Amino acid sequence: MRAQAEPHIARSLADADSLVATFQEGRFTTGGAVDCGYSISHDGGLTWTRALIPNLTTASGGPYPRATDPVAGIDLNGNVYLNTLVATDPNFNNGAVVVSRSTDGGVTFGSPTVVYQPPNNNVVPDKNWMAINTFSGTASADRIVVTFTLFSNVNADGGPIYRAYSTNGGATWSSIANVNGSDANLQGSQPVFLPTGNLVIVYWNFGSISSPGERLEAVISPDGGVTFGPPKRIAFATEYNEPVIRTGSFLPSVASDRTSGNLFVAYQALSSGNPRILFTKSTDGGNTWSAPIAISDNPAGSGVFNAAINVSPDGQTVTAVFYDHRNNPGSTTLVDLYLAQSFDGGATWQPNIRLTSVSTDASLAPLTSQGYMLGDYQGVAESTGVNVPAVPVWIDTRTGNPDPFVTRVGIAPQVDFTSWEAARLSLQQIDDPALGGQSGDADGDGEDNLSEFTSGTDPNDPNSVVRTGKQLNISTRLLVQTADNVGIGGFVINGTDPKEIILRAIGPSLTALGVPGALQDPTLELHDSTGAMIAFDDNWKDTQQSVIQATGLAPADDRESAIVQTLAPAAYTAIVRGSGGTSGVALVEAYDLDANANSKLANISTRGFVGAGDNVMIGGFIVRGGLGVNGAGSEEVVVRGIGPSLTQAGVPNALQDPTLDLHDGNGAIIASNDNWKDTQQLEIEATGLAPNDDRESAILATLVQGNYTAILRGKNNTTGVGLVEVYKVQ
Repeated sequence: MRAQAEPHIARSLADADSLVATFQEGRFTTGGAVDCGYSISHDGGLTWTRALIPNLTTASGGPYPRATDPVAGIDLNGNVYLNTLVATDPNFNNGAVVVSRSTDGGVTFGSPTVVYQPPNNNVVPDKNWMAINTFSGTASADRIVVTFTLFSNVNADGGPIYRAYSTNGGATWSSIANVNGSDANLQGSQPVFLPTGNLVIVYWNFGSISSPGERLEAVISPDGGVTFGPPKRIAFATEYNEPVIRTGSFLPSVASDRTSGNLFVAYQALSSGNPRILFTKSTDGGNTWSAPIAISDNPAGSGVFNAAINVSPDGQTVTAVFYDHRNNPGSTTLVDLYLAQSFDGGATWQPNIRLTSVSTDASLAPLTSQGYMLGDYQGVAESTGVNVPAVPVWIDTRTGNPDPFVTRVGIAPQVDFTSWEAARLSLQQIDDPALGGQSGDADGDGEDNLSEFTSGTDPNDPNSVVRTGKQLNISTRLLVQTADNVGIGGFVINGTDPKEIILRAIGPSLTALGVPGALQDPTLELHDSTGAMIAFDDNWKDTQQSVIQATGLAPADDRESAIVQTLAPAAYTAIVRGSGGTSGVALVEAYDLDANANSKLANISTRGFVGAGDNVMIGGFIVRGGLGVNGAGSEEVVVRGIGPSLTQAGVPNALQDPTLDLHDGNGAIIASNDNWKDTQQLEIEATGLAPNDDRESAILATLVQGNYTAILRGKNNTTGVGLVEVYKVQ
């Protein structure tokens, strides 16, 4: 008894993020279910609770052997109502219509109240439905109306449709009344309130000898369900039934808007001999109806069934969903959920969209006498604005069992950021500037929502992320000496495209910044991975002056050096020396001039002498060039401070115990490390970038757009040659 069936869903008008869904739990093949369940969401359908309706069947502490046909509704005060049909005997030969109410948003439910129970077993209620008047200015505001078909042995197909109503929140119910006194071969009643307080009930009429022809009809109550006028024909219809799946062939789906009271109906039928989802609309309260049009664009002969429709409050955005075979031609059991949408009140419709990523196999559902039981209906919660998605609920077998599933559909003619966000974030998140909008970061993973949209990742899942930030600059300050203690900057370009960069060696202009002992005349060499020199510069105006000035990164002092080069992906080295063998503090810098190329600076390192005091090594780098707002993005980096293992590489006087501090652009310390195994050992090992010596330092960090500084020192003010490195991990 693991099969669920027949789901429905409703949205709160007071809180668009509040949804309630309901469904059969444990479907019997012979009718009804072990119980009916419900799910509550307070974040627009992102997360759900799930439980059995309390005190309904014996499975949940109630008196009834079985339950079926659940329908959900929410009133203006946020009270949740679940309308079900229950069996009053073990074999479901007799039944009753009941309603359960929650006054705390679905946290708890009281025991169900009986709407109607037949006085004998000559008649049985079936195909119940519920409408709640949520128009506060009308005479029947807050009225709950329940309709159902009362079967007897007179007709094989249908029976008369009755209604009962409650004016006290479902505590007590009126006597029942026939909504159509002349015909008794009806099914599939769908009541809906209009802004005037009128109640319209749409249903299927199978026809009779005196009034032949299958058709959809409507009756109108001008007093909110107390009395009804004569039937109005909507359209003649030819019933379509699936060959092996039980469907609601006689069950139309109805919605009304909250502005004009227009009525929208979708139903399955044969049109020119082919199964279609058809649509019709009334703009005069149900008196007259437009000619039906097909809103499913399924191939000829391919089955479609179980339409559900809803409409935005202004009546413009109309959403319909239905099961469809088109992705599995020739199969009678494999179906997908499809969407039809209109943005002009149903006048024109967009091409259908497949909503499911995996086809449902109806043969995994219980096999009833009418076919495999997914249910006679499903539901869709309306979109109430561009930031609120439509939320369909259907039965899906991808887990191996029929289960209720939802998806969140951002409704728009074309995919854009607004519709994408509506499908993935709750309205509460969207309204919070820190979480919603293009610059918000709902999951706190460092990539803003615009970047997640561009990357196609999930803004609510920090594990679903493409880190789009890039290292656009490295600037390492160090004491440049002679021989092996010059400044050596290494960098690696990864990717497929050549990348234009500028290298700079800065010295004299540091004096104006308060740096003592600045190198007065730096020179700059660029070497490829073989060690061959590619370019050399002493004073930057000597060569490439106009090219360097065009970058906006010309050095401030004529004695400083700069080189602009377009480099293929590979490893490179920049060497800073003092002209004439001089020494002093200098900066070696590399700037990415082409952040949009399909290549990136993946690793930047600087080797030099690490002194004490002001002569420690200071490596600065910039994270920018991401796909977010104004280039926002993040990257995961490993920052390393290397010393002892340089000895094995033949470097004399290596720093024996380096320490490493990582600072943000405000100077605050983000992380510190002495010996890399002390913290983050497993995480650093997983990157494949663990230092070779336990005394060396490493920090793994995810960094958002901004400026950062890594400071390499010798522990206890020791000195020596060290290496500071920044590797892009992700």
